[in-house]
Amino acid sequence: IGSGLVDVFVHTHKFQLVNTHQGELLCQLHGSKTEVDNFNVYTGGGGSNTAVGFARLGFKTAVVCETGQDNFSYLVIKDLHDNGVNTELVISEKTEQTGGSVILICENGERSILVHRGAAAMLDPFDISAYWLSQSEHVHLSSIGGKEKTLEKIFLAVRRADSTSLSWNPGKGELLLLAERRLIIKDIPCQTFLVNQEEWQMIADVQTEIMQCFATVVVTAGKKGGEVYHHGEHVCHFPALSQEAVDTTGAGDSFATGFVAGLLWGKSPQEAAQLGARNSASVVSYYGAKAGLLSKEKILR
Repeated sequence: IGSGLVDVFVHTHKFQLVNTHQGELLCQLHGSKTEVDNFNVYTGGGGSNTAVGFARLGFKTAVVCETGQDNFSYLVIKDLHDNGVNTELVISEKTEQTGGSVILICENGERSILVHRGAAAMLDPFDISAYWLSQSEHVHLSSIGGKEKTLEKIFLAVRRADSTSLSWNPGKGELLLLAERRLIIKDIPCQTFLVNQEEWQMIADVQTEIMQCFATVVVTAGKKGGEVYHHGEHVCHFPALSQEAVDTTGAGDSFATGFVAGLLWGKSPQEAAQLGARNSASVVSYYGAKAGLLSKEKILR
């Protein structure tokens, strides 16, 4: 469950990076024309990326996301079909615009992103089928723009389904709800919770409660790897696999897919972290969030 977007990638060695007390800024001369090295269009979004990731790993996968009825939505749906993802639960709204991003990539592979979420942030409670969630072995939830009522319906449906497990990779909208305690953490049926270091700091006041309520918590730190906690205890540090990054877009989604798949295959959290790191290392060596996603055979090998 999450977003389905179209990503436009713009890469050039001519992007100017300037260090300031606010951080590193991407600066170009206003009104000028900059020649770029690469210009590519791919589909993305957390729901779309992870659905394709799980399908590549051999899981029977469907995606819940929302698009418009425009040319961009055609690209999103076609890419999902081509990768074996069931799209019967995709909501296509004629009055909405399919979301998209423009991703500006520097020579070192780091990126700045301009986002128009459009229909991707419009998932309402009536768009969620409690029946199909209850029929699923596992639900992976990514960012849905902090839609509180939609989250509550998802959590209730999973909680009522005895055989359905849930992993959650929240976006900033969901993290804000957690930080403000607008979601009751003990009522969230989440077994696996995945965030990056910056996101983890956003919810500093509720970290202890999250550790107590969610069985497995993963905090990633980019090139530094990350940490895995199980039932509140630190299990392991995992290193990022050394790989030249062409584009870091989709690194988090690919790690989440590999990690959760490992747990579903009965692997230990340490082994699952290795699988996540392998998937992520492969993805960042390609443009786009899907080209480098590994098959089950490759990720285990």
